Amino acid sequence: MFDIHALFDSRDVAAYIAQQCIQMRYGYNNTKIQKLLYCVYGAVLAQFNVRITEEQPKAWPYGPVFPRVFNYIHKGNQIELFSHRLEEMLTQEEKEFICSIVLYFGKYTAGQLSNWSHKSGSPWQKAVDAEGTGWNVVVRDDDIRDYFRENVFPTLGT
Repeated sequence: MFDIHALFDSRDVAAYIAQQCIQMRYGYNNTKIQKLLYCVYGAVLAQFNVRITEEQPKAWPYGPVFPRVFNYIHKGNQIELFSHRLEEMLTQEEKEFICSIVLYFGKYTAGQLSNWSHKSGSPWQKAVDAEGTGWNVVVRDDDIRDYFRENVFPTLGT
């Protein structure tokens, strides 16, 4: 699974997540899409040791953010309309994996997900601490992968 030779545009992944939120009747906004994208990014990285997007999350005040996605939504664009590229390119197993992550984390509010991403010892916290102010620095893949393997997957039963 996730034998990704060309990493996806983060907006394609965010669009797929938003489309799943609509189907699952989960409300969302820019912050929630950011956190769900971070959860999918982390879960794929932890489970398959590959990045799903070419864009890495950055440490912003409200947690990990993918700037391209943030800017696209912030300009008033509807992310769910960005593309259906993932729907066409992913296997059924890959879609089911992403949907399981959205199903689990999508029940939380944007604020709850933001607070969760700020927990002590989180990859976001490590990025902030390592850089002093920490804003707009890359949240390291190694930290994300390890955190999801140790702290998220046991909760998911993976």
